[in-house]
Amino acid sequence: MKMPKQGQFAKSTRTKQLNSFKVKRRSGGNTIPTDQLTDFLLVRFALTAKKRVAPAAQETVQRFLIEISDRLVAANGNLAQLVPPLLSKLNSQVPWQFYAQLTANWALLQRFLVKELPAVPLVKRLRVTSQLSGVQLNRLVAEQLAQRGAAATLLGRGTLPPAQTRLLAKQLQGALYQDGRLDWPRVRALLAPLPYRPAAELDAPTRQWLSALARQTGLTGAN
Repeated sequence: MKMPKQGQFAKSTRTKQLNSFKVKRRSGGNTIPTDQLTDFLLVRFALTAKKRVAPAAQETVQRFLIEISDRLVAANGNLAQLVPPLLSKLNSQVPWQFYAQLTANWALLQRFLVKELPAVPLVKRLRVTSQLSGVQLNRLVAEQLAQRGAAATLLGRGTLPPAQTRLLAKQLQGALYQDGRLDWPRVRALLAPLPYRPAAELDAPTRQWLSALARQTGLTGAN
């Protein structure tokens, strides 16, 4: 379920390896190397917080946790720094429903990281050094969705000045995001008519998950 270096969802066998990870953890001493941080957090999430996520959204939340966890060391636990470029990278890969489920569960996911990250037995302990509020996340997501909508709206009109795309994106963002909230019915009206197809190089389970997510007409798992 991890994204490889080129920024694409990789094979969805990650969680199937967690039992073997737990065995290695018990026999590996009192600390773990940083390359096991993501697996450690996934195990803790499955044990403590996953049950509080709607079943339909568990895959989305877990995959986003993987992406965050893989970047925590480099970002020194700064979620406010880490999340914006991650959302930008994901924008061309996931359907809009991914964001609906993510924003609905962000408070839970961030609380999990704030609580659990300092307890991970790394040689150099890590903690969340800067948080991202739900309002901030909503605004970032609105920016990404507006950019996607603007690009799709102007597609086929030839080469246009970048300023025109930015202007349309800003206008769309104003329609999709108001008073700190995303207007998901408007998001759906804008983006649901656009075709979505997961990248061909993804493994079959990942393509099936993304395709099923894109077929959701409501906001399953986002409430």
